[in-house]
Amino acid sequence: MSTTTLAEAIDTFAQAALCLPDAKLEQENWHWRAYTGVRMAFLQTYLELRELATHIASERMVNGTAITSAQRILAQHHIAYRNLQGLLVGVGKDETELAPSEGEWPLRSVLPHIIDTERGFHALIHYALERQRTGDGRPVEMSEETALAVYRLNDDDFYQESFEQMLAYYDELHQRILRDFAGMREEELSAPSLWWEEEELEIRFRMHRFDAHLREHTIQVEKTLEGIGHHLTEVERHLRLIYEALGEVEGALIGAWDSNAEQQAALAGTIITRAHELEGV
Repeated sequence: MSTTTLAEAIDTFAQAALCLPDAKLEQENWHWRAYTGVRMAFLQTYLELRELATHIASERMVNGTAITSAQRILAQHHIAYRNLQGLLVGVGKDETELAPSEGEWPLRSVLPHIIDTERGFHALIHYALERQRTGDGRPVEMSEETALAVYRLNDDDFYQESFEQMLAYYDELHQRILRDFAGMREEELSAPSLWWEEEELEIRFRMHRFDAHLREHTIQVEKTLEGIGHHLTEVERHLRLIYEALGEVEGALIGAWDSNAEQQAALAGTIITRAHELEGV
């Protein structure tokens, strides 16, 4: 996506912010216009991202590239993706291996389940979409042979990788999903798909499942963190909001990837400067 620079700026800001104890947020040695206080560095970053997202969406309406239904569904999924990233940003490596109680999943098990499920969603939607576009008469239900040979749904090597490597794999998968389906037309959302439910369901439903399933397991991650004693600090809570606001900006750009590049770069520069200011708090 064209927001790589902006996303990198948010990552830099987050790493600087995670070094701050919550008590530092009460200090007043950070200023922006009439506002003071280190906490405002977080709130202003959040505000600027939300403002940019609104501006991008408004411009798309005016210039004739308004977001489509498929792009809006993908944007919802992307916001959920960034929300999870914000939730995990302050989690230590050792914490990913801890289970909240016997028989419950550690984060090390939750993440590959999310990945594997989204790989399946991607394959099913891609298959149904190609069937609709080609009109080649293939069955509505994707066969196991196709799933294995074409979509490699038995390729589970990422289960053995580190948590950081799995996050990188998930990011690649997520970006591929956004790219593959951003051009989907309105009528294609009604194309039928058949899976384990044993009834035909529209692509539209499967597209919305990306977001719904991810939100379901984000709640599981929240409960897991609580169960292992990782209680979110105020800094972590602010960062989660900021990552979700970043997701809104990026979601507004789906299908119009290169829009507002100068504004994105300018905001990224502002946030990088702000991160350096936090390092000096």
